[in-house]
Amino acid sequence: MSDPKIGFIGFGEAAACIAEDLAAEGGCQITAFDIRPRPDLSGVTMAETMEDLLAASDIVFAAVTCTVALDVANQAAPHLGGRHLYVDINSVSPDTKIAVGRLVSEAGARYVEAAVMAGVPGFGHKVPMLLSGEAAGDLIEAMTPLGMDLEDFGPELGRASALKMFRSIMVKGMEALFQECVLGADHYGVAKKVLDSVGDGYPGVDWDQMAHHLIGRTAIHGERRAHEMLEVAYTLRAIGIEPMMAEATARRIQWAADKGLKETFPGDAPKDYRDVIKAIRAFDDKNG
Repeated sequence: MSDPKIGFIGFGEAAACIAEDLAAEGGCQITAFDIRPRPDLSGVTMAETMEDLLAASDIVFAAVTCTVALDVANQAAPHLGGRHLYVDINSVSPDTKIAVGRLVSEAGARYVEAAVMAGVPGFGHKVPMLLSGEAAGDLIEAMTPLGMDLEDFGPELGRASALKMFRSIMVKGMEALFQECVLGADHYGVAKKVLDSVGDGYPGVDWDQMAHHLIGRTAIHGERRAHEMLEVAYTLRAIGIEPMMAEATARRIQWAADKGLKETFPGDAPKDYRDVIKAIRAFDDKNG
């Protein structure tokens, strides 16, 4: 596909980052639609309605919050047709991905389930994505020349999302554990000693540096990560596994997000977990 017409439904941080890099890459036309006002981005045309967005696009990336992914697909379906390739990159359960795929297919469009396997700000449009669905090859053919890192995980829907969901139990579970550990340990001034002690039992990892990285990252992306863990909990419960750890992770991460951390650190993630602890304590002191 020469000069593909690419659209983004939802234009938050992840979508804007991918779009900006694709625009810099050149060789494509980019349109975006979001219900919230968004600043202009060089190389991206903002559509006034979803219908306008879909009329201007052949490859459509749905990048909305996980709670509305299915609703957005419902809204898009009447305007989809055979020329469209609908790519769902939302962090939702396998069941939701399958339901979105059914809606898109019934509308006559092609559907690709995509699991984003790393933080978008660090990679831009080259962030690794795992794809499921019979049309995965079509997306790879169109977007690989533009630098995207796409892997075909097979035609069965739900598998890419399942891999990401269960990986998140480990990754975001560690974020929650580190957060709770250093919050308590710092109260007694022993956080560094605690992490050094952990390292004695699990050598080869800089546990102090990992704490800085994971707690800083969670500080600015906490709400989205907590919502994703609720999707993980839903996924586990649907297959008969009580999501004790997933729900606890969501609670801990959301607790911190509710302390106004994203507003305190509006740019890059803080580099030092002690800055996050100070921000949490300042919030608590201010709000009683």
